[in-house]
Order: sequence, then structure tokens, then C-alpha cells
Amino acid sequence: MAYGHCIVGGTFTCIHEGHVNLLSECNMFSRITIGLTSDRFVRAHKIYPSFPYEKRLANLQRNLAHNGMLSRATIVKIESERDVADRLEADAIVVSEETEGAARKINAARKKRGLIALEIISVPLAYAGNLKKISCEGIYNGKYDERGRLLKPVRVQAGTDNPTKLSGARIALARVFGRRNVMLFGHKEDSKVSHHPFNSETFAGAANRAHAAWRRAGGKCDYSLGIESGLFSLARGIHMDITVCCVYDGQRETYGTGMGFAVPEWIAKKIRAHGSDLSRVMAEVAGVEGIGRKQGALGWFSDGKMHRRDQIEAAVKCAFVPRIAEARKGIHY
Repeated sequence: MAYGHCIVGGTFTCIHEGHVNLLSECNMFSRITIGLTSDRFVRAHKIYPSFPYEKRLANLQRNLAHNGMLSRATIVKIESERDVADRLEADAIVVSEETEGAARKINAARKKRGLIALEIISVPLAYAGNLKKISCEGIYNGKYDERGRLLKPVRVQAGTDNPTKLSGARIALARVFGRRNVMLFGHKEDSKVSHHPFNSETFAGAANRAHAAWRRAGGKCDYSLGIESGLFSLARGIHMDITVCCVYDGQRETYGTGMGFAVPEWIAKKIRAHGSDLSRVMAEVAGVEGIGRKQGALGWFSDGKMHRRDQIEAAVKCAFVPRIAEARKGIHY
């Protein structure tokens, strides 16, 4: 049964899944006030083209009518986030989880006016098939539709030209997004760490490659990858060769590792002493040049039972785990 009065605001360039979730929360109220941003507000705050106010208004009204909410809704043109919410008598404000901070500021302004604080109803973000939040900008640019279904492949720039790394990454990305939904590009980037890093330096190398790949793409990709293998020295002279992947989206990094395998201590010492890397040492030991671009040391030590590509695939998939958990499970890291 509907009760009370709620406030919600937005630009509503198009009614996407995130808006649907917001308006669904409003549906429990007997009165709904919707602040619809003016064209001047859009020009001042939005970085992508939008539709004129009248077209956005008509689209919003159609959606409300379709869902039986139009008769309970009052749509008000607003020039700022606080035009209505900080002075209107109401019970609650409905916001997405990323705009909770704005709602708290509104309540602070209401307190100064002697008004009661609004109950803040926070709605989880909706995510598209590229594991990023659904936005009008993404829809406007044709990346996905209003439901978040991909219309263009996810573009990924990898900081490597190593065929084994690219092969493993391609398999991993197909598992995450679907084989037909990914375009992978690669170019060699400098890790800015040792030829074969040890311990945490491995993560730094992966991050450096990912950031360099993002810059090379000019931000015209959805994600960039940095893939770096290193030795992790454990107690009692145990040295594990582990591949680290960094996934970068222009704002944040997520990391994953592949399976590790033990490397003899004398090889680890040789790498550390001479500033070499595992591929160079393996060229001496196994007589195979450029083994890191082929089966890898893992392939040689396992007598072909495993392949370096397997390490890469696991590392890339695991680097996407936080993004998958956030988009599909609502888990925040």
C-alpha cells in the first residue's frame, strides 16, 4: 500500500535500468515529486549530449503513465540538486548509492531551514554487460541499450605484445564477457621494474603496464591490462613464480593472480644476483630462447603438462573478480 511523500531527481536523458530501479522505489509512496534538471543545468554539469527538457519530460511522463505512477507524480524543473529537496515538505528522498552524499548535504540544508530530515532510500546501481554502471552517456554512445545489453564489443588494451600473454588474456576475456563481445589490442609497454621482479614489485610492474596501455589508447577503451610475472619468496627458500594482472579503467585498479609454481632456489638466486629474468635463465638451462613468449618456464618444468598461457588466463580472470562481484552481487571492495 502506497504511503507518504518522496522526492527523486535526475536528468532522465533516457529511462535506463538504473532509473527503473529508482522509480520502482518511489512507487511505494502516495505522492512523488520528481526534480527534472533544466537544459541549463545539463549544459553546466553533463559531459555528453542530452535531449532538450521537453523531450526528456515527455519521455518521463510516458514511463510514469506506463507504470501507473503519473497521477501521483509532480514533475518540477530544477536548476540545482537542492532546488526542491531542501525546502519541500516530504518524508523521503530516493537516490542511487553513489549519490547518498548529496542526499546527506540536502538534509543538512533542511536542518538549517528548520525542516525534518528526509529518510534516505539508497538504491543499488545497475550495471551493463561491460561491468560498468549503466549511464545515459553509455547508451547515448551506443555501447549498450537501456537494459545494459551490449551493442558494441568491450575494448581492452593490453600492455604487451607477447603472443602467449595475449592468448591467455583473450581466453579469459571471452569467459568474462563472451567471445563475440571483446576486442583485444596489445602493444609492448615498459614495466619500469626489474627484468624479473620479486614480491610486491610484481604488482607495481603490472600496474605500470596497465596505466601505460590506457594512455596509449587515449582512454578510448573500456579497460587496460598489465600482466607481470615475478618470483615470490616464501619461508625456507621456497620461490613461487606467479603471474599478476592489473585491470585499469581510468579510475581504479583491480588485481588478480594466476597459479604459482615452485622455482629452484639456485635459479632464484641467479636471477637476483645478475638482474636477469626467468626467460634468460631458462635459455641457459633448457636451451630454449624466448621461452616466455612460448610455453613458458611452467611448460618446461611440467614437461608440457601445463602452459604459461594457463597462468595468464587465470590472472586476468581473477583480476575481474572484484568487478564481477560488484556488478552481479553488489559487493564493494
